[in-house]
Amino acid sequence: MKTLRAANSAEALSCTFWHLFRISVSFALLFVDNTILIAAVVLARLQSVAGWRPAALRDVRFYPKTVLITGIGTAHGLALARAWEAQGHRVVGADVADLDLSVRSGGSVSKALVAFYRVPKDHYISRILDIVHREKVDIWIPCSPKATVIEDATARQVIESRTSCRCIAFDAELAARFIHTDSFRQFLAERNLPVLERHQVHSRDSIHKILHRSPSKSYQIRRLGSSANEAVVVLPKRTLSKTYSEVSEIQISQELPWVLQQQTRLGEFYADILVVRGHVHAIKVRLAEARSPHWGASRLDEALATGIHRLMQNFAEKGGTRMTGHLSVRLLVDEEFDHSSVRHTIHISDCVPGAAAVENLVRDATCPVAGYLAIISSEADRAGWKVTATLSPSFHPGSALIGNDTAIQILSRLLSLDLVKRGAAILEKELVPFLFWRDSRFSYHDPLPWWWHVHVYQPFREVWLLVKQIRETGLVNGPIKI
Repeated sequence: MKTLRAANSAEALSCTFWHLFRISVSFALLFVDNTILIAAVVLARLQSVAGWRPAALRDVRFYPKTVLITGIGTAHGLALARAWEAQGHRVVGADVADLDLSVRSGGSVSKALVAFYRVPKDHYISRILDIVHREKVDIWIPCSPKATVIEDATARQVIESRTSCRCIAFDAELAARFIHTDSFRQFLAERNLPVLERHQVHSRDSIHKILHRSPSKSYQIRRLGSSANEAVVVLPKRTLSKTYSEVSEIQISQELPWVLQQQTRLGEFYADILVVRGHVHAIKVRLAEARSPHWGASRLDEALATGIHRLMQNFAEKGGTRMTGHLSVRLLVDEEFDHSSVRHTIHISDCVPGAAAVENLVRDATCPVAGYLAIISSEADRAGWKVTATLSPSFHPGSALIGNDTAIQILSRLLSLDLVKRGAAILEKELVPFLFWRDSRFSYHDPLPWWWHVHVYQPFREVWLLVKQIRETGLVNGPIKI
């Protein structure tokens, strides 16, 4: 009991340290960031005096749309708002409030917005509907991580049945199918799309039948319900005798089934897509590995991205015109051997629908405003085929400490190398929001959201969380005696 209490106390103290660290850094950099803010505001003012206007506003035939973006406090929500405003449209922002925090988010003070609303979590759907009516919204783009996919789907059903507004969200039936892996794979199988094979087997004979049916494929087998850390068996082996020997040692029965799942050999990828009425209007292909600096640099990578794009378009078309929303699809690439050739095959594994898929789609890429507008356009039927897949390298430059081999070698002599890298990564994550040139919230044309997030919203949020933690852990009563 004492050990458990000591561990909880250490964890609480660690959290307290990071809360205080973020608050301290925010105050320490306040003067420097104030200077940056003033300089950016002056530059933006000079540009406005020079008479710069969005190209769309110079077109007499242009008719601006009103767009509602929920989750404006997120970096990707803010990026979408700026992209819409840059093309001359009216942008209404909203944040879903689930904390008793009265301070507005950084995105709420962006000059890209014509209005901002706070949406209570327990009145999400009714409040969104009220905003749509009040602002005469044409398109709603949900980007808030605080609302579930089902909540967005239900809100879409209510909004589209009562207003002319169109929503970038899946309907309730598709949302329910996509959030569960088994039902999503069933959806793919019903439409003859390449889905990753997964079989629940109850006998050794059934294992051999599957292996003989697909001799060019590789599988891994594990007990049903086994933990992720438990070792798996890879089949088939190099020789038939070794395969039979391995299978004979598996303790399998009707009461103790195993799961045989296809294993891919060439890597795992993600396709972040915007689907509008059964067509892909934006796609970004990225490698699943956290750090891979060479992905996207070769023609083979471009060819693979083209193949993934073609598969995603086929997937969207087979879903029909009801397919509208954001989706992050996990894909596995395998090799299939023939007598005289080797070919790559792409299999769909699972997906993440809704607002969670928006972040990677718009990161370091042009926001697909034209793709969103396709939902209210009568000429959008084949526009999706004009989209080119964007290859996103998964490698994100690390901090100076991580990228400096000499520094790592020196510190690794004193500490564990893994400990040094992990500590540097944590420090980098904490400091990046304060480096304006690396924070996606910063824009020379709209610098206030970055400053507000770093020096107003985040410090107040840290104080609120710190007070809450002290109340919950009882640290206010003093340190725990061991």
